[in-house]
Amino acid sequence: MRKIVGVVLAGAAVSAVLSTPAVAAGNDPMCSPGRTKLTWSSKAKPWSVTHKRVVLNYTGSTGKKTFSVEKVSEVKASVKATLGGKVSGKLVLASLEGSFGLELAAEGKVTNKRSESVTYNLTKRRATYVFFSGTRKVSGYYTQYRCDRGTKWIKTGRYGKAQSWTSPTEGGLRCDIKVPSGSLAAYVKKREC
Repeated sequence: MRKIVGVVLAGAAVSAVLSTPAVAAGNDPMCSPGRTKLTWSSKAKPWSVTHKRVVLNYTGSTGKKTFSVEKVSEVKASVKATLGGKVSGKLVLASLEGSFGLELAAEGKVTNKRSESVTYNLTKRRATYVFFSGTRKVSGYYTQYRCDRGTKWIKTGRYGKAQSWTSPTEGGLRCDIKVPSGSLAAYVKKREC
């Protein structure tokens, strides 16, 4: 009889644990009273081209050339509260950074607003080249939870959106050359070649 009662109690305990928001979010249900955390949804990290220059080399010659790569867009790191009050931007971006495993720019930082100069060898006499600089535009929506009495996580009613960007990636490609799938070069080639 004791064995059966033990199984029933264990089952009841499991049911209680599974009903907590922490487990639903994939985290340990035990927490420190008063502690807060953020969970993320609708996360995205698409490439964004910030500078580019398309060069058509039909001069009949090859050689090293320097080009001015003009700004075409910019990405800004920002945190916006959509409901329930503001959460520290530094903490929000640190949480977003951890959820992606990427190093992100701090709140208020903006990608280079000026043109950039690049030097490349034009190796083919008749070809289209694209020179570029870009970054991953990282974003997501957060929900804040607070630890209640050290037993479960409850929503604080604070929600918002955060956006940042990774270290810039620069490069050049010749349109007739195969590039790695998923890379910034592949993103540029699909749109510019």
